[in-house]
Amino acid sequence: MPPVTTSLRVTNLQDGETVHQRCLLLTGTCASTATEGSYIHVTTKGANGSDIFPEQTWLANGGNFKALVMLSPGLNTLELAYVCNDCLEHTVEVNVNYIPLLQNPPLHLAIMVASDSPCTIDCPTFKAGGLSSAHSDLDAAVAKLRMTAYMWQAMTAEDMRLKGLGRRSFRLDEEWTADTVSRDFLNAKHNESLDREGAMRSTAAVRLIRSKKTTKEIRDANIAQQNPSASRKEDLFNYFMDALKAAGGRFASDARPIVAGLVLDSHYSISKKMILGHAALGCHDPKGISLGIFGSHLTYSWPRFLEEVAACLMDTRHPGDKVGNDNGECGSFWEACTIGQGAHLHEVGHAFGSPHRPGIMERGYAQDWPKHFLSKTGDCSHLGTQGVVIDDKSPNEARWNLADALAFRVLPHFRLPTDSILTSEDRDAPPSVQVVFKDEDKNEANATLNISSASSIARITFNHKDEFKPTATDPSLEIAYPENELARRFDRTKPLHLHVLGFNGKERTVGDVWKLLASKSFVRIPGTSLRLSKRLVHADGFDDDRDMYTWAQLLREKGPDGKVHRTISIDLRVGCLWDGGVVEYADGHRSHWGPMHHDGQRHHFGGHASENIFIPEGVDIQYIEINTGTGGVMDGVRMRLCNGTVAGELNNYNSSNIVRLEPAPHEVIVGFYGKSDKRSCFCGVVEFGIITAPKDVGIAGLPAAVYDLPELKNTAGMEDGDDDQVRQRGVKRTRVC
Repeated sequence: MPPVTTSLRVTNLQDGETVHQRCLLLTGTCASTATEGSYIHVTTKGANGSDIFPEQTWLANGGNFKALVMLSPGLNTLELAYVCNDCLEHTVEVNVNYIPLLQNPPLHLAIMVASDSPCTIDCPTFKAGGLSSAHSDLDAAVAKLRMTAYMWQAMTAEDMRLKGLGRRSFRLDEEWTADTVSRDFLNAKHNESLDREGAMRSTAAVRLIRSKKTTKEIRDANIAQQNPSASRKEDLFNYFMDALKAAGGRFASDARPIVAGLVLDSHYSISKKMILGHAALGCHDPKGISLGIFGSHLTYSWPRFLEEVAACLMDTRHPGDKVGNDNGECGSFWEACTIGQGAHLHEVGHAFGSPHRPGIMERGYAQDWPKHFLSKTGDCSHLGTQGVVIDDKSPNEARWNLADALAFRVLPHFRLPTDSILTSEDRDAPPSVQVVFKDEDKNEANATLNISSASSIARITFNHKDEFKPTATDPSLEIAYPENELARRFDRTKPLHLHVLGFNGKERTVGDVWKLLASKSFVRIPGTSLRLSKRLVHADGFDDDRDMYTWAQLLREKGPDGKVHRTISIDLRVGCLWDGGVVEYADGHRSHWGPMHHDGQRHHFGGHASENIFIPEGVDIQYIEINTGTGGVMDGVRMRLCNGTVAGELNNYNSSNIVRLEPAPHEVIVGFYGKSDKRSCFCGVVEFGIITAPKDVGIAGLPAAVYDLPELKNTAGMEDGDDDQVRQRGVKRTRVC
């Protein structure tokens, strides 16, 4: 097919480029005067010039087109022709090399089937076009999940490319079987000519996982996620997990699989007006099975093969009242398709470890999912809006958040051969935010906000507005902001919010930079020139007017024998909230992170998730991570030693604000201080800070005068407590008003 002109252009692929996913999304431009019905004709040929995939057509609108192409390993020559009024107008040829990365772990596709399943899915009677099983039997469900997964793959790769992270995506677990991603392959199956027609291919494997549960048990209203009265909404997820474990092999826990699961036996009950056997849930387990599940109740609207993609995403017909209208947003077939495919990908995002945040992980797909694959969208019944022509400037919330994309980038599933491999510490470390003072007098003009990340910084925002630099395409290892510069740019009378995104996808948030800049103070050691530094963080929602215990303690402390003893362990007491901690010294005496006594009695901490960390002699504390919570009390704590030992529980389930306290490079941690809530029996931590000394002094080099300073001893709550405890610490009893 010799080129006629160069007006037809592919805009997101270079000639000769190498890609690593089978399904590739193309975008391009053609004549802006295109009439309705104009289309792009795509032919895919191999290195020997023969066709290696059935021909496809994709509509062009407003001078733009989008097309999905399925590649075969090796060289693929894509011949694109622009056809207007049934006349060939322009042609272009693009070569692309497809090299599957079989060394990377895949995303697995699985369908859970009840032990007595009828092996059908919900489907409006008029959808099948006279063939009762065309869109409702098990074969249709397999084909639809396979095609949907390839659409996820293509969209993810293009989204990564647009973010400057390279065209990368997960690969799918594939096998040699009868392919279904083209209508021609379906015909070959019915004509018993699979091999002759080239329908036997390496394609995404969809594993059927038989559950021990019956259809009745799966459709129990008490486990239906959308039933407000359901008492066991997570049971369906557990049923799927149990079925995967029973299947074993690639789904064994120690294989660490990530699975996109479809529940075949979902069903809309007309009498109950409820979708049964459905749950939209996802969970990442780095030590076991990571799973994202969705029901099959919207699968009728999904495409079975490439030729149906555009039609399914533009079908404005009403599905009727015999199928579920999920979330009230499925008033047309294309909206049901968008909600189903997008919501399932959302759960797969959870399986890959993403929390809820703007984009796909906050239902950004509900209206925008078709924009990835179409040059014009259909009319929307839910919003009552007309379809729009799509170009590269069209808003689209059906994308991965940059934090999601960066977190995916460091997973082995998304790795490119040229990627450098991060250490586990750099892969998991959030960015660091520290205040550095140039002198010991805390001259505010000399304060500097230092932001750094071992994996590089991808983005910094102040008050939710991006800084010009760094960016994901131009990251930085470290950036410093002098306080006087920040004061010129921002109003000091209003909180200054800071958000830092590391190139590993980890985040760090500071609610108010001004408080952080003012939080460093010093402890002067009498008779010496030494000053200990202090850094403090507050619980989110912290109220300084409440009644609190104030406490401090050092990692070396005088015991009842008058001698100084080192810390041998710290029991990090965490339950639903961060209760505090118990520091044990070498002679057996203990001090608290929190009150020593409460209501006249020795205070005992709760915490079902508590962990004890043992501190060997000569090993420093590298840093403390704190979940600042949301209700004025901190939620969790985790400690890391310089020898790599880590302990603690952050309770980080909902993208919480995790803050790290760490010494400057020339310092070591020698103690801690904070405040605890006096009003509750938990006495949860509301403020927490570290006390540091110069590294050349260290813990062992602290002068003797340090251990007699009242401000560095914990006597919180002991004013009316045990006399022996008070005497042990050498502090006179005083009455507090």
